[in-house]
Parts: sequence; structure tokens; C-alpha cells
Amino acid sequence: MMKRKFIAVLAALVLLPTFLFAVPVVVTWEWLLEDPMVTTFRYQIDGEEDDQWIVVDSSVTSYTERGLDGTQAHTLYLQQSYDGVYFSDSALSVAEAMFPVEEPTSLVAEEPVMEAEPVVAAEEVVVAEAEPVVEPEPELIAETEPVVAEAEPVVEEAIPVDEEIEPVVPEAEPVTVAEAEPVVEVPVEQPAAVVEAEPVKQKAESRYSTTITLGGTFNSQNPSIGAYTGYNLQANLGVQLNNLMTFNKNLGLGVDIDLAYSPYMLASYGWRAAASDVLDFDFSTPFSKLAQAITISAAPMLNIDLGKMSFDLGVGGFFTYGPGITTTDGDKYLFGAFAKGGLEYKFNTTFSMGLSGKYGFILSESAKPQFVEGTVYMGFSF
Repeated sequence: MMKRKFIAVLAALVLLPTFLFAVPVVVTWEWLLEDPMVTTFRYQIDGEEDDQWIVVDSSVTSYTERGLDGTQAHTLYLQQSYDGVYFSDSALSVAEAMFPVEEPTSLVAEEPVMEAEPVVAAEEVVVAEAEPVVEPEPELIAETEPVVAEAEPVVEEAIPVDEEIEPVVPEAEPVTVAEAEPVVEVPVEQPAAVVEAEPVKQKAESRYSTTITLGGTFNSQNPSIGAYTGYNLQANLGVQLNNLMTFNKNLGLGVDIDLAYSPYMLASYGWRAAASDVLDFDFSTPFSKLAQAITISAAPMLNIDLGKMSFDLGVGGFFTYGPGITTTDGDKYLFGAFAKGGLEYKFNTTFSMGLSGKYGFILSESAKPQFVEGTVYMGFSF
């Protein structure tokens, strides 16, 4: 009987720290929005599971979790995004345990009290020896009976039965358990652990793409070059290197390279006569009235992504060469500078259609003629 009570008391003492220290606490994490281009945050506690993220917009810069175990440290994983699709690596913020659990080593260390079993045997011996006494002294019997009755809960003090024991120890049994229960139920409002998690500044996600364009161009010059008309048609093959550098989810820097077949029509013949001959299926005559030339141009472009639409702005230069042309200054070449703008609609990630325009000067001519170009093209992106 005494051994069972000892085990029950020992189990209560070992389990007691779990109830005492499983204290619920309130933890608040706060962070700073340092990059105004960030649109989205997501976070979770003690993990980075794909289906456990809490997603909020950039106006939310704090998170409070109630009922956390105060005996353990808790970690907030925070990520940020410019577009709500691609997120940065996690920034970690750890709220340390406010009530560290003390290992019940002292209670377990008192396990040698199990040696109290011989005490039980000693008690039985005393009782056995007391029976043959014919005239026991009253004082001895009065002191011996309470020793047997009250020595059972005295587990932590292996006191021989022969010594006098004051009935003080039994108070430890009810006091410990009775005081432990209220500690668990009392809501503990601890000061919130405010932790500032610095957002990880991540390089903007690359949006690089290459677009091959095929289109036609109408060119107008004033004054006209040499003996040619002021209006000409061109066929264009272009390469757009979009977002070679990415600034954020909308802005990037690219380069447009364009190769054009740009013949010049003799003013003495004109485009009307050429159209009439073509309708009569006479292609050789209009072709013979053209001064053949090739133009190559390049321009750094600011790429502005607007979703289905994109807008490009840039400045660049061109060089035209034709062995059959005769310019106003008698050269076989032309060069100059231009400003360019383009608007493109994306049917999907591969096919698109666009319009672009140029305004520039032919610097190789003494008169510095101005020109305007308009181009319609189809694009293939990869």
C-alpha cells in the first residue's frame, strides 16, 4: 500500500512541471516596409509549408498570435513579393521562450527514497513485537499507532520507526497539487515580444524575353534625299531584347535591333506609276526604278510592362548603305539619330502585334533632313 502511494506521489511530482509551465502567451511580430514597390507579404509560424502561408498586402506590417506555448521559442517566417506570385527568401524572427522549462532532475534524483521499503518491514516488526507485551506502557502505544498511520505519505524522508515523528509531512501532499491547477487556468497576459523583422531585399525577378518582329514601314522625309521621292516603303526584320535589366515588376531596360530593306524610289517615276505597273503584273519596271539600300538601327529601350500591353521608349541611331543610291551630298550612305516609341499587344506569351514610330534627323546630309516612320509588325516571343 505504501509503495503504491509512493509511486502515485512521484508521478504527480514529475508531471507537475508540465502543467506549471505550459503557459499561454501572446506574441506580436512587426516589420518595416522599406521598398515601396513591394505589394504583398506572406508569413507563418514555426515552418515554411506551401499550404500554410498567410498572405496579406503590403499595408499589413504586424502579426499577433495568441495562445502560444510560453515554454518554447517560436519563429516567424516572413517573405515579400512585388507581384504576389514570386516571393523572396524567408526572413526569420525568433521570439525566445519566456518561461523556460526546468528539468525535474531534483525530483528524479530523490528516487533512492525507494529504500523506504525496509521501513515498512520495520513497522511490521515493531507491531509484531508489541503483541507479546502483557503490560505495554500507554505512552509507547499512543505514539506508535500514529507512526504507522501517518508514515505512509512520508516518502521523501526515510525516517526509522523507532524515532519520534511529528505529523507535519502530510501537508505537502494536498498543497502541491491544489496550487498547480489554478496556474494553468489563469490567463497570463505577458508583455508582447515585439520583434522587428527586416524584409529581405531581393533582386527583382527577371522578366527577360526575346521577340522576333516582321513588319512593314512607311517613311517620310523632308526635304527629300537627292532625286528620290519624299515617301518610301520598307520591309523590317527586328530583334527585341526585352528586360535585359529588370528594375521592378513593371520597368526594365532592353535593346531593339532592326534590319530593314529600304529602297528609294526615283521621283521621276513615282509610286503611282509603280503601283499601276504592278497591277498589270509588270514587276521588273518598278524594281528597276528603285535605288536598293539596307538600313540597320539600334536603340536602348525602356520597357514598361502593363500586363497584356507593353509600352517602349528609347533613342538610337541608324546607318543606311546602298551602292546604287546617290544622296544630295553624293554619298552612298546615310546615318542619323532618332527617338522611338512602341505599343504592343500580347495575344499570349508567344504571339503579339505592335505599332512603333520614329522621329529623327539624317545627320550625314548638309540640310539635316527630318524623317518620320510608322511601322506595323507581328511578334514572336520566346
